[in-house]
Amino acid sequence: MAELTPTKKKTIMTMYSLGQKTAAIAAEIGCHPSTVCHNHKKLLEKPNPYAKPHRLGRPRKLDERSLRHAQIMVDSGKACDGADVLAQLSEDVGASTVRRNLAEIGLHGRVHWKKPFLKPEH
Repeated sequence: MAELTPTKKKTIMTMYSLGQKTAAIAAEIGCHPSTVCHNHKKLLEKPNPYAKPHRLGRPRKLDERSLRHAQIMVDSGKACDGADVLAQLSEDVGASTVRRNLAEIGLHGRVHWKKPFLKPEH
């Protein structure tokens, strides 16, 4: 389906409201009749032809599935830290990306500070 300009979408709505047939509208606009039907259905759901869809931006390097796999590796002991996870992942990502994503899911890369055992007599 071809993407139509907002002006052409407005023309579709106007001509449909006047009772024009799909083929006549397609000939007027210069597109296929199925394109007119698809765009008319979309305009019935969202009548503002000038509204832009919400776009999320740059896609993430590690998807949800890769993050779940990394969490399972760390929880099972197959990987100890971000470097081990990076070696086992098939994606081409940097070490800081892996560390940041592990921190977002709650796996912070901290080393436990060893404290001396204090007996009651100390």
